[in-house]
Amino acid sequence: MAIRPDYLDDYHAHGVACIRKAFSDEWVELARNGIEHNIQAPSPFFRKLDNGNGAFLSDSWSRRHIPEFEHFCHASPAGRIASQALGSHRIRLAQDTWFVKQPGTSDRTPWHHDTVILGPFCSIWVALDPIPRSATLEFVRGSHAWGKILMPKSFFADASKHSAADSYYAEFHGDKSRLDASLFGEVPDIEADRDAYDIIGWDMEPGDCVLFDARTVHGAPGNQTSRVARRFVTRWVTDDAYVAPHAQEMVDALEKFGLEAGLRVGGPIRGELFPEFIF
Repeated sequence: MAIRPDYLDDYHAHGVACIRKAFSDEWVELARNGIEHNIQAPSPFFRKLDNGNGAFLSDSWSRRHIPEFEHFCHASPAGRIASQALGSHRIRLAQDTWFVKQPGTSDRTPWHHDTVILGPFCSIWVALDPIPRSATLEFVRGSHAWGKILMPKSFFADASKHSAADSYYAEFHGDKSRLDASLFGEVPDIEADRDAYDIIGWDMEPGDCVLFDARTVHGAPGNQTSRVARRFVTRWVTDDAYVAPHAQEMVDALEKFGLEAGLRVGGPIRGELFPEFIF
């Protein structure tokens, strides 16, 4: 598929674009089936955070053992969309992941952006269920141009004082062992003064997606609806992307769980875990 010019304009100007009906019912059903398969066969990155009302579930890099995800990543429109957004005929799949919020989940996905990879880096979130504006992913329009590396609030504080979701996002977004970790910027308390920010989001139907620059600050409410909210996500880079200086903990986690990514801080994104696509 070709992205309409206005979508690309939104992506570059605002850091995010909503693309309606980008994925057919067949792709949506394939991703749903993959999630069910993955829950029964989780990887070491699987997380289930349960606050007693509704659970938040996720796993990453599961395409290595979930055939549905492998096919989705290689054959769905996701790669071509990313290629056009990043302006490169040669791109790499940095990560596949998925998120499920069961009905009643009250914990929100904290405001954050994704900076363990620097350089050209985008995400494509595909809705697998109808998700109303009240439960969907939100963005601070234009925040991809702030020019700062920001960490979630829980990165700087005692984990016992924050929700499991807060701790989860702090875990995967920076290296607390760095001597200069305290010098990272902190994501502002957006929830305390939402009117001060240009927050956007959309009602989503299955097959709709949001394409966004990884540096765009984003977060999501809990799921107070009566139905499950599932999303399948692919993240893409060009050969100009590289591992951020503060990404050592991510590199260590990949090696610990046997993914043999071959990454090093400051180095390129290469290797079997990050397949190349040419369009």
